[in-house]
Amino acid sequence: MPRYQAHEDFPHFCTFTVLDWVPVFIDERYVRLILESLRFCREKKGLRLYAYVVMPNHLHLIARADGGLHPVMRDFKRFTSRSVHDSLVADERRTLLSWLLSAMEPGRRERGEFSLWKSGFHPQAIYSEEVLLQKLEYLNNNPVRKGFVFRPEDWRFGSESENRILEVDPLKDLI
Repeated sequence: MPRYQAHEDFPHFCTFTVLDWVPVFIDERYVRLILESLRFCREKKGLRLYAYVVMPNHLHLIARADGGLHPVMRDFKRFTSRSVHDSLVADERRTLLSWLLSAMEPGRRERGEFSLWKSGFHPQAIYSEEVLLQKLEYLNNNPVRKGFVFRPEDWRFGSESENRILEVDPLKDLI
């Protein structure tokens, strides 16, 4: 049984990590692929997205999904792996591709598959306002803690951004 299991009745704090923490998302082109896929999941797959932040080598979300989070996140990871890979190839980003290839499971590599993400997405249920506030603080301040910006509002690739690229669902609907 998986260590982390999403429970349909709760929103979850989720973490997606790039293999070997390779900094794929230092280029806005690849961040936009992630955000566009999240937008699609909101519009077509029943994802309710309350907060997000895309860091250079990982992504945090607070989300829930009609019918369960696991199928939506599985499809999100599968699609973004393919689209980021295709973009890296088109952009001739050989070093990033090489790092990711060396971090992949040997079986996948032998089958000619591509992988971007580590296994799982580590859903942690948000079952109280206290947990919600703690997870929001962690998510929103991630770019500040890493020294990228002074305020969460200054990080372009997060839901707290003054110039947010991707809309989110109202937090008042959360708990």
